[in-house]
Amino acid sequence: MNAPWTRFTPAMLLGWLNNRPVLQQAIGNTGWLMFDRILRMVIGITVGTWVAKYLGPSQFGELSYVISFIAFFQVIADLQADGIIVRDIAQEQGDVSVILGTTLWLRIFLGTIAWLCATGLAFLLHPFDTQLVLLIFIVGGSMIFQSAETVDIWFQSQSKSKMTVLSKSAAYLFSNSIKIVLLLTKAPLSAFAAVICLECAVFSLSLVIAYRRHPTSERWTARISQAKIILSQCWPFTLSGVMITAYIRIDQIMLKEILGERELGLFAAALTISNVWTVIPTTLVTSLAPFVARKMHQDTQQYKDLLVKIFRLFAVLAILGILLTSALSPWIIGLLFGPQFHSAAAILSIYVFVNIFIFQGIAQTLWVINTNVRSVTLIGTTAAAILGVISNTILIRTCGVMGAVYSIMLTQGTAVVILPCLLRQDLRELYMRAFFPLKVNHQQ
Repeated sequence: MNAPWTRFTPAMLLGWLNNRPVLQQAIGNTGWLMFDRILRMVIGITVGTWVAKYLGPSQFGELSYVISFIAFFQVIADLQADGIIVRDIAQEQGDVSVILGTTLWLRIFLGTIAWLCATGLAFLLHPFDTQLVLLIFIVGGSMIFQSAETVDIWFQSQSKSKMTVLSKSAAYLFSNSIKIVLLLTKAPLSAFAAVICLECAVFSLSLVIAYRRHPTSERWTARISQAKIILSQCWPFTLSGVMITAYIRIDQIMLKEILGERELGLFAAALTISNVWTVIPTTLVTSLAPFVARKMHQDTQQYKDLLVKIFRLFAVLAILGILLTSALSPWIIGLLFGPQFHSAAAILSIYVFVNIFIFQGIAQTLWVINTNVRSVTLIGTTAAAILGVISNTILIRTCGVMGAVYSIMLTQGTAVVILPCLLRQDLRELYMRAFFPLKVNHQQ
C-alpha cells in the first residue's frame, strides 16, 4: 500500500486493508473526489457569498434564474449517459474507443443545438429584456465545452478520478480568481455570467491535457451504429433528467416570474448552503459506481446487500447535516451573506430537510443504472415535474417564498420514494431491509 493517504492510517486498519485491494482503490478514488468537492465547496462558499453580497438579492436572483433556465438545456446536451457508459466500460460491453468517441460527438452536436434553442426561447419569452437574453446567451455557451467531460467518463471507469480532480481544481481556482478581480473592480453582472462559461472552457482544456497523459489504447472514433445504441439506452434518462430539472428548478423559474428577482435571490442563498451537503453523496456515488456495477455482474445477493448499506449510510449522513444546518441557519446566513439576506435564514432552516430525499435519490441512481428501470424513473420524474408546476403555482401565491420550499419537499418525496416504491417491489424490499429490518425479518 503506497498511496499517500496510508501514511495517516492507523496500523491496525492498514493490516485489515492489506488483503482488500478493491477496497483500497475505492478509498483512494473517493479521497481524491472528496478533496475536489471540499475544495470547490470552500472556495465556492467564500467567493460565491461575496458575489451574492456584491450583487445583492435582486441581481443575484437574476443570475440564479439564468442558471436555472440553462439547466434544462444542459441536461439534453449532456445526454445523462455517464452512468450507463461507466457501467458498459466496467463490464467490458463494447469497444471503449468507439463508445467514448461517439458520446463526444453526440454531446458536441446536441450542445450546439441546445445553446441556440436556449437563446431563441429566452428571446421569445422576454423580447424586451435585452440583458436577460444576453446573460442566457453567454452562460449557454458552456454547453458546447461540457462535451469534453466525456474524458471524465473514461477516468471514472478506470477509477482514476485524480486526473479529473486536478483538472476541475485548476479550472475552479482560475475562474474564482477571475471573480475576485471582477469584485474588486466592481464589474457588471454580465462579467460574472461570462466567468461561468470561461470556467467550463478551462476545465475542458485541462481534461484534454490530462487525457493525453492517460489515453485509451486506441484513438476515439464515432459510429452511427454506436450513436443509435447510446441514444436508445440513455433517452429515458435524458428525458428523466429534464423532468428532474423541471421539479428541482421550476421553483426558481416561477419565483422570479411570480414574486420577482429579490425573492429568488433570498431563496437561492438558502439553496446554496443546503446544497453544500450534497458533496458527500455525489462523491461517494461517483466513486462507488464501477464497484457496484461489478458486484451486480458477479453476485446479485451481495449487490443487494451493498445497496441496503448505502441507503442506510446516506440517510444517516443526511440527518446529521440537516440537524446541524437547521440549528445554525441564522448564524450561517448572517456570517456568509450579511444583513440584506437575513430573511434567507428561515428559508434555509426548513429547506435543508429536503436533503433526506436528495441523498436517497443520489444513492438510488446506483440501483436505477444497474437494474435498468427506465419506465419507473421516467414515470416518477414526470409525475413529480407535473406536481411541481401545480404545487408551485398554488403554494408560491399563497405562502410566498416558503411555498417553493414546501413544493420541492413534496415533489422530491414523490419522485424519490413514493412512486418508485409503489411501482417496483424490489426497490420497496431494499428500503424495507434498510430502514425496517426487524419487521422484514419477522415477516420472513
